[in-house]
Amino acid sequence: MSAHRVAASLPRIGVTIGHTPQKLKTGGIEPSRRARLEVLRRIVTRTIREERVELKWNRAVEARPYVERLIQLGVERGPLDEYTAEMMEWWLPEKDLITKMHEVIVPRFQNRDSPFTSLFRLPPQRLQQFIQNKREVWKRYDIGVLEIDGNPFPAIQAAHQEQSDSILDVLLADALRNHQITLQEKLEASTESK
Repeated sequence: MSAHRVAASLPRIGVTIGHTPQKLKTGGIEPSRRARLEVLRRIVTRTIREERVELKWNRAVEARPYVERLIQLGVERGPLDEYTAEMMEWWLPEKDLITKMHEVIVPRFQNRDSPFTSLFRLPPQRLQQFIQNKREVWKRYDIGVLEIDGNPFPAIQAAHQEQSDSILDVLLADALRNHQITLQEKLEASTESK
């Protein structure tokens, strides 16, 4: 079965694809036509293993559709499908991760539509690159967090909570109540004097 026919039969994934490919430095990998795929493969493997990874923003944006499609293949086709097994073997070279994918991650999304991942942008980090002639050279990196939904970690964005018990709200409510009492007393005093 060709990959094109399989991909065409799957529903669309709920994340943005078709953007301009990001520049990915392939440090440590011999430059070749597959170096970019090797970088993405390492990111996907790490994401499945850890379920939440912190990366440079461009790498997180580029890897997210691959993680989405891999989970979608597991949900839509199951572990017995030949194409799904082939994709899992290539993208997840560690065999225990294939087991984790089919026994832990895919069951989490059986009754849910995509997206299966979330992507958050963190404030940029400023890191020292090198020192040249007693001069420090710094570079700013945009950081992103790519996570598989339903992971065991605390949420990155806290759910909106009612803050009525916070000290600031209690003090403001008390000040407002005192101000209303003062205005009421002034109003009563002015009506009595007439």
